[in-house]
Amino acid sequence: MRLPCARLSHCLLLAILALALCGRAGAAPLPPWTGDLQHTSWTREDGAPSAVYSMTQDAAGMLWFAANDGLYSFDGVRFVRNDEVFGHKLRSPLTMAVAADGDAIWVSYQFGDVSRFERGAVHHYVGADSPPTTVLRFGRTPDGVMWASSGTGMHRLEGKRWVDVGPSAGLPNGRPHGFSVLADGSLLVYCADGIYRGAPASDAGGRRFVKVLDQPLLGNGYPRPDGKVVIKPRARGLRLFDPASGRAAPLALHNGGAPLLGYEGDARGGLWVSTGDAVQLLDGQGKVVRLFSTAAGFTDGIVNATLHDREGNLWFTTANGVDRVRQARLSTVALPPGFVPALSVTPGDSGAVWIGNTDRTGAFDFASFVLAPDGRRRTTAITDVSASHRAPDGTLWFGNNASLWRVRDGATRRWPLPPALAGRSVQAMTTGADGALWVSVIGHGVHAFRDGAWSKGGGRAALAGPTAVTLATDRQGRTWFGYTDNHIAILDGDTLRHYGPRQGLAIGNTLAIVPGRAGVWIGGDRGLAWFDGERFVALDERGGRGFRGVSGIVERADGELWLHDTGGLARVTAADLARALEAPGAGVAAERFDHLDGHRGMPAQMQPLPSLVQAGDGRLWFATSSIVGHVDPARIVRNPRPPTVMVTAIRTDGGSHAPAPGLVLPARTTRLEIDFTATALSMPERVRFRYRLVGQDAHWREASGPRQAVYTNLAPGDYLFEVGAANEDGVWSPQPARAALRIEAAWTQTLWFRLACALGLLAAAWLLHRWRLARVAAGLREKMLVRTRERERIARALHDTFLQSVQALVLRMHVLMGRLPADSGMRAEVGEVLARAEDVIEEGRQRVRQLRVPGVRHGCLLQALADAGRDMAAASGVAFTQQVTGAARALDPEIEDELFTIGREALSNAFHHARATRVALALDYGADRLRLAVSDDGHGIAADILTSGAREGHWGLPGMRERARLAGGVLDIDSTPAGTIVNVCIPVTTAYQGMRRA
Repeated sequence: MRLPCARLSHCLLLAILALALCGRAGAAPLPPWTGDLQHTSWTREDGAPSAVYSMTQDAAGMLWFAANDGLYSFDGVRFVRNDEVFGHKLRSPLTMAVAADGDAIWVSYQFGDVSRFERGAVHHYVGADSPPTTVLRFGRTPDGVMWASSGTGMHRLEGKRWVDVGPSAGLPNGRPHGFSVLADGSLLVYCADGIYRGAPASDAGGRRFVKVLDQPLLGNGYPRPDGKVVIKPRARGLRLFDPASGRAAPLALHNGGAPLLGYEGDARGGLWVSTGDAVQLLDGQGKVVRLFSTAAGFTDGIVNATLHDREGNLWFTTANGVDRVRQARLSTVALPPGFVPALSVTPGDSGAVWIGNTDRTGAFDFASFVLAPDGRRRTTAITDVSASHRAPDGTLWFGNNASLWRVRDGATRRWPLPPALAGRSVQAMTTGADGALWVSVIGHGVHAFRDGAWSKGGGRAALAGPTAVTLATDRQGRTWFGYTDNHIAILDGDTLRHYGPRQGLAIGNTLAIVPGRAGVWIGGDRGLAWFDGERFVALDERGGRGFRGVSGIVERADGELWLHDTGGLARVTAADLARALEAPGAGVAAERFDHLDGHRGMPAQMQPLPSLVQAGDGRLWFATSSIVGHVDPARIVRNPRPPTVMVTAIRTDGGSHAPAPGLVLPARTTRLEIDFTATALSMPERVRFRYRLVGQDAHWREASGPRQAVYTNLAPGDYLFEVGAANEDGVWSPQPARAALRIEAAWTQTLWFRLACALGLLAAAWLLHRWRLARVAAGLREKMLVRTRERERIARALHDTFLQSVQALVLRMHVLMGRLPADSGMRAEVGEVLARAEDVIEEGRQRVRQLRVPGVRHGCLLQALADAGRDMAAASGVAFTQQVTGAARALDPEIEDELFTIGREALSNAFHHARATRVALALDYGADRLRLAVSDDGHGIAADILTSGAREGHWGLPGMRERARLAGGVLDIDSTPAGTIVNVCIPVTTAYQGMRRA
């Protein structure tokens, strides 16, 4: 709160406390603040309200702000100015106080009146039902009674009206500074003349107030977690009031005598003091923990109100905007003034670390210091550290461009660099298997150092030239030399092996080499690799930015891998790491710790290296160009609270719709824009969503960008939109938010319309089919007509030419035979020739008659053949029978005509040549074929005729076979001395009408 000396134009509002209702009553206690806090601010440019004196958090986790220009809500990403709450209009945009009460929201207005909003209901308290002046704060005591303070006093809700609580209940007249609800249910009211306490009573109307502190006050009181209350008397300074004893003791402020223009308490026991140009965080002893200045981004130096949200973040409102402070996951170390931004960190003994820096140019000379786990510091004589190394026996080595230091058993010894190396910085160091110290010096290769003696390249010319960027010794005693441009050398005893791209090395310039439990890790400016003993296996980050500039690697005892690269810190669990090493191409999932967690600056990419180490107490220490920090992997600040996810709006081309139950969208709606959000306020940047539209999506969709789902080309029907959210630690909301909707169908999209269209298509298809049949029938008739005309033409030609000529020859022969003597032997021979000629003429006439006989009438095959059979039977005196089996089917006209010709020929042969006493006709409409059979009991067909297929000079049998083949069938003749059977079989796909293939 502000004290009366600050911004007098708002003096009416100075007593407002922003902690809604009972604060965090019943919530788990929060630990005290540390100095590692993350601050974020929002101003009018970000859409945030200004001059807010009251805020609250509702049951869904949404923040609400009562401002002069309306009621604002905030989900951690976007501020929204609301003219209504839960679909109900505000009475005025000039709001004063807001408070969450279960699922309800209380709002007071600057010109009086109160509203209570619920989903589906609203109640406005106006006139005599409302407090007589503006309500400044709401609160509910554990007995269920709703309280309010206003410019005229305290008020209690009874039924549907507010009643004054004044002298009759033990309270003085006039405006209180505020009130607090204690853990025992008591109500403390802070008035101008002191503090009044109302203990819980058997009924709400029986609560009586007793003055427990007779001391003039200037402002509201703030209960601390220890039960004491911070108050501001009219006298100078602050006091701690103990409700148990009724005494108030001075609270010393060790803040450099900064002006006290306002103060706020919080649920962590912190005290926030407004000084005008900054806000100070003081601990329980009044010591400054952290200072937030307006120059550093705090929206104002005077705080109006504070609020602890359910995730433990602290929110502030000022005249210029909104601020949030939260505990950072990474802790930093306050560096001595003047430290230059090239920092090194080296693990010491018992959890201590050595922190140094380097200028490279030698223009600055800053001493490194040892930082103990309890925070104590000890300055050392070692300066300008460009490289450091901890040996397996605990010996510490430090180097720069002039000296080499050794720290062993508390004693420090210095060796100057040889003249040939002076002025060149030590780049890296490691202890070899033989105890010698390998030292890489920029521009002078690698040297072996032992007891003050230097050996260039350790006696190996291959190591004397290039500068090794990093050095390491693995668990097998092999010494590793990491160079630039994908080059690594390994010294194993007396054998030096070189590795490069051919062995899978693709990390660019080597920046870190760290032996692990099952191999060696190598970091570079282009990635991370693992050496399995033979080859290097690249390992990249899956679904992230990728590992780049890896200059620090730590593999913990539990197998967890930590990296320090240009994106901050990365944590890979042992289980994920094992899976990734089994399938390296799939990458590995990494948890990132970046600027949102307190990481600032860039890790060294040249020196000092490494940029990440593990101290003896398990903490990981990292150095960047800006800070030295640490994190305890076993005590990372986590957010166990799942976010509340909600659907906020559904938009179509026709406008915006509230996601109400039974939402019906108009016909021809094909595009949906569904807005959703989640109230994860600590790190909304890391909130992940997954959603699906049941009826459209077969699987969940992942989303981490815009909080919106867009669907197009939607068909009419019922849909259910579901969306879930996970916070920064991967804790998913237990239930997804749902929004059911229906898209109405246009008349052209209804089932009846589709059925009508289907029926229309069927009718059109049927008509087309009928038209096609008519066309085919007409074509067949035309073909039959052409065929008949051709047969008639041939018959005429045979009759008028061939038969007439033969007949003339016969007549001529008769004349010649008449001239021969009666007893001439030639006369008998000529008679035989004439008889043969008469037979030819008769056969020719039969063929002519056959050509002139019209084709069978469609659908009357059996009748036509039966008629022909009966005629032949009557002429020859041979018995004739007919038989049909199967259901009669309509036959293809061409097939029917061919079968008639074949059947008539077979009947003719049986009646005229078989010398039979009985001839039978059979027609079988089978499921797979059509069969026509003509049988007789005659003397059969000669074997030579069956073998040759025809009688010499006769074409009846070949013609029958040709017709059967043209009809797609086969003709078979079974003949014995006891009779003959002629079978014709045609497949149904050819014979039956409608089944003939195109």
